[in-house]
Amino acid sequence: MLPSTVDRHTARQRAIASLAATALVGDVARKLAQQRIPVMPLKGALLQHWLYEDPSERPLTDVDLLVRPAALHEAAELLEAAGYCRTRHSSVGGLVMQTPLGLALDLHTQLFDPTRYRMPTDDLFARGSEDHALYGIRVLLPSRLDVYAHLVGKFGSDHLNARSTARLDEIRRMGAHLDCSAETAARHLLHCGMRRVSRYVLPMVHRTFGDPFASQVCARLPRDPIGRGIATAAEWSLARAAPRSWSGAMIAHALNDSVPRGLESGIRALRERTRRG
Repeated sequence: MLPSTVDRHTARQRAIASLAATALVGDVARKLAQQRIPVMPLKGALLQHWLYEDPSERPLTDVDLLVRPAALHEAAELLEAAGYCRTRHSSVGGLVMQTPLGLALDLHTQLFDPTRYRMPTDDLFARGSEDHALYGIRVLLPSRLDVYAHLVGKFGSDHLNARSTARLDEIRRMGAHLDCSAETAARHLLHCGMRRVSRYVLPMVHRTFGDPFASQVCARLPRDPIGRGIATAAEWSLARAAPRSWSGAMIAHALNDSVPRGLESGIRALRERTRRG
């Protein structure tokens, strides 16, 4: 295909995926509402509406939804009865399902392993707000601060580096979408156990896009010479580590809130990775 044809094809595929993601969130929310199981949209299925003038600008390959851990089994049974199908893949504390709309569904029960960052699901739901317009059915939207923290923490936990400009740009966009001061954002990142991963991520956002808010938030984190050194070492190391490598994963765990927590989360992740392997 000619370049212009390729571009049109890609744009059409993205538009279809965007519409399918919105429809999928609504479909899952309706089916789970039968048993009063609330859902919280995450990542691309939400950010395409919040951060982009044209939702299809945000590439999507799946839909991420959060449910409370106690509701996962019942939610999966309801969806299976409606034609959804579990896969052998696992999600963070949850499962992955094939769906009638083509996109995969990642049904999460938590954003991070609790040994890595402090974002318990019950707290996320408590800070969320009801919305009936975005997907045509009641869902709980996460607080903007939680979304910002999730993006920062996920950049670190995926052991990404400065070459991941699309992910850095999304953090920049989310920072502009916050309706709060840099001081408030910094306090929330600290509350979520992200003082060190923030020192790794936010300076990259500032350097890549000249984002003053990222720089202001980082400046309001408490003094932490050890964390600053770890963030500097992580930036150097992750720029050279192979994607998804064991060494990169271990370096990323060093960005945890403290050295003991980093060791705990690293060992736990290593055991899980060995078990799956």
